[in-house]
Amino acid sequence: MVTGAGGNLGGKAVEALAGSPWCERIVATLFGDEAPPFSAAAQAKLTIVRADLSRFDPAWDKAMAEVDAVLHCAAANPVPEATWDEAAASFDMVQALGLAALRHGVKRMVFLSSNHVMGGYKNAPLADRIGPGLLTTALPSAPGTHWHNGQEEVDSTGYAASKLMGERCMALLAEESGGRLTTVTIRIGWVLRGENKASGVNLSGTPGGAAETDESALDDASVTALRWFRAMWLSNRDFTQLITKSLTADPAAWPGPAILVNGNSRNRNMGWSVEEAQRWLGYDPQDDLYAELEKIKGR
Repeated sequence: MVTGAGGNLGGKAVEALAGSPWCERIVATLFGDEAPPFSAAAQAKLTIVRADLSRFDPAWDKAMAEVDAVLHCAAANPVPEATWDEAAASFDMVQALGLAALRHGVKRMVFLSSNHVMGGYKNAPLADRIGPGLLTTALPSAPGTHWHNGQEEVDSTGYAASKLMGERCMALLAEESGGRLTTVTIRIGWVLRGENKASGVNLSGTPGGAAETDESALDDASVTALRWFRAMWLSNRDFTQLITKSLTADPAAWPGPAILVNGNSRNRNMGWSVEEAQRWLGYDPQDDLYAELEKIKGR
């Protein structure tokens, strides 16, 4: 089951699974009248369920009883500037789906959290404690990124706090199951819509946002924000690999039934550590935002 299949991440996940021979069937949840243009390969495997995921609904509950794994991508509002009410509704989804997964004997649940759970490390004093590869999932969380997007001040604390609570929920459910349910929580980086080009990452920090990307034209705070968001980039190729391995990895060597990993590409000098994902999932990121920018510059 892929929740939020009409959104950016959910849609990309559906297409990735459609191309995976081991995946025989995909239950995709959609909101309202969403009609995403799924490929023919995806449509051949798809069963569509339209329902409100924030509360019990016989439609999605019945569908969950027939799946081995759940990939939870849905959110009431999937952008960092989501309101507290929207963030609370998103957490309601995590609880409702997680409890149902436990009840139905689902074997694996993958929850897409966010790098914004560690947003406090963007600026001092927390930024002074990290360097390349030192921003691990073992560090204390610091939910909420604060930045100026070129037009106004933005605060992602509500969005990030909801994701953090979702992480804790996943860990609790896995522990309560005694290992019958294993969970992977991914603090996903920034995956843009469509081709997800590295050049599209900018200091707006939000899907579809536009802002200056030339560091020489920016003040110090804006340079910090731009570098932070660039480090968050996760390419389509690396996203596909990470999702696939999160759903299929053998949990025998995990430290427990629930694991937490960062989801980023191999971006040069980034603070994010992907060591946990490498060790427990076999994740091997291939792309580097700065290498992609250099290719564009050299054309």
